[in-house]
Amino acid sequence: MIGLKRWLCAAASVALWTGAAAHAADAPACPEGTERFAEYRLFFGRSMGGEEVVSDVDWRQFLAREVTPRFPDGLTVLDGAGQWRNAAGKIERERSKLLVVVAPPGAASMGRTAEIAAAYKQRFGQESVLRVISPVCGSF
Repeated sequence: MIGLKRWLCAAASVALWTGAAAHAADAPACPEGTERFAEYRLFFGRSMGGEEVVSDVDWRQFLAREVTPRFPDGLTVLDGAGQWRNAAGKIERERSKLLVVVAPPGAASMGRTAEIAAAYKQRFGQESVLRVISPVCGSF
């Protein structure tokens, strides 16, 4: 079951990116004064087995060591309250973090978000990190 969930998450991530890239190619040009970016949203659970395993200090260290060096131009972190259904069908709830990065679209940014997700899973023993990628127009 866990293997299937990981495969589905990976397939969804690839499908989202492929679909977003295809849609971006067909999308009208960005409005005047804006340019095309990709918005990357990563959802990080902070618990395992009903116990919180990622403290506020752990998160700040992870952000400083793994995230900021990959996206030094800027990012946003939001606190969340996540929930999901476990293998037994029970709804589990946990504190979570949502990372939002708006960056140039392409393989480099996509690769950096994959590295962040892999580092989080390894460091904190997490089953998955959800990544959502959307084409957007923006300006500074």
